[in-house]
Amino acid sequence: MDFNATENQFAVLAESLPQLVWSARADGSHDYFNRRWHEFTGLTPEQCLGDGWQVAVHPKDLPEIQAQWRRSVETGVPYECEYRIRNASGRYEWMLSRAVPIQDLSGDTVRWFGTSTNIDAQKKAEEAVRNLETRYRLALEAADLGTWQIDFEKNVVLWDEGTSILHHLPHQEAHTRSLDEAIQMVHPDDRENVRIRIEKACDPRSDGHYECEYRALMPDGRIHWFRSVGQASFAPDGEGAQAVSLSGVLSDVTERHTFEEAQLLLTRELNHRVKNLFAIANGMVSMTARTAKDPKEMATALRGRLSALSRAHELVQPAAAMGHGAGPDVDLARLCEAVLEPYRQVGTDRVGIEGPSVHVGSNTTTSLALVLHELATNAAKYGCLSSPEGRLSIRWTIHDEAVDLMWAESGGPVIETPPNFQGFGTQLSQRSIAGQLGGTLEQEWLPEGLRVHMILPLSRLTG
Repeated sequence: MDFNATENQFAVLAESLPQLVWSARADGSHDYFNRRWHEFTGLTPEQCLGDGWQVAVHPKDLPEIQAQWRRSVETGVPYECEYRIRNASGRYEWMLSRAVPIQDLSGDTVRWFGTSTNIDAQKKAEEAVRNLETRYRLALEAADLGTWQIDFEKNVVLWDEGTSILHHLPHQEAHTRSLDEAIQMVHPDDRENVRIRIEKACDPRSDGHYECEYRALMPDGRIHWFRSVGQASFAPDGEGAQAVSLSGVLSDVTERHTFEEAQLLLTRELNHRVKNLFAIANGMVSMTARTAKDPKEMATALRGRLSALSRAHELVQPAAAMGHGAGPDVDLARLCEAVLEPYRQVGTDRVGIEGPSVHVGSNTTTSLALVLHELATNAAKYGCLSSPEGRLSIRWTIHDEAVDLMWAESGGPVIETPPNFQGFGTQLSQRSIAGQLGGTLEQEWLPEGLRVHMILPLSRLTG
């Protein structure tokens, strides 16, 4: 082989290439750099020979490229490394250097030919993408959002770690599943709506916008509300277009839905209260008119009862109107007395309240007072407190870290049959006892009057 001719051809080629071209002897000592190398680095040929070229390498990158170059020289394995080189103006730029060994007929390496390609723009673009992805990820985490994408060609849904976290799935759970499997995670009552909205977003005649709120079943059986917003991507398909993917973000809006439901319940509760107050006031007027000797006595008695009703209502006003934990701390007997004060009659013992002292905490006063208020209201409208002969007994004991309370009515209208429906007040009482107080409430409709049995955990009642 004519190595001189080969080297001349290499020199001609090296000077015509846009890359920085160099060569080295078999021992790894550099002996040639093309003109573009010298123009880029500002170094003279004498400064670059041997290991002199390494002064242009970034100090942090030098140990790694020295080790890689040494391994290639010792093993004959092609060399490839990315590192920064200082240009003539003093600024470092990224290079991708590659070199291959030239071997003689016996297989021994006689020379190395290499190039260094400027990849600084590519590196900066990659860094910009990484920074953008970092900001994007931080924004998603700050907003507690997850991302997803439906691939219609593969009929699969891909989602990120954020979406898995929102669905309470294990960290190792696969982030890809079929579209049918993903829709099965949606509450059965909402699946059809999700499918319809996906179809509308994928209609080529639409703007591709997708938005939907739905319920999803969590692994622990609970239900969460989600809001999903996305945009479809279309590809040409003959004379029209076809949706190839649908991408978007997901957020958990359970808290907002819970708040809205609470607001709706509060509105219904207030309406219910107003109706009850008018009914109670009307009953008070009728009862007072029957027992008063003259208008003056009637006015005095009525004012007292209405004042008592007002004091009881203050104890049972909705929690949202008072602020969380704003209810007063009271004794259970005092709470019963305040709620039932409007129904007491002077000189009678139609209401009996008896039981050991139990402290009712500020966070539970409103819930329990609400239940007692509902029972008293119904008793005044339909039960024992609706007739002069009626009697009400409220008794409780403490055992097994719980308050066992019995509400017993007698002397009122005979109960022929239990009611065949539950009014809003009854539903509200059940929800307060089971939900806020963690207890139980059972009703027994006896001919002589209603019996209500409540068991209330002390830990919740006094909290």
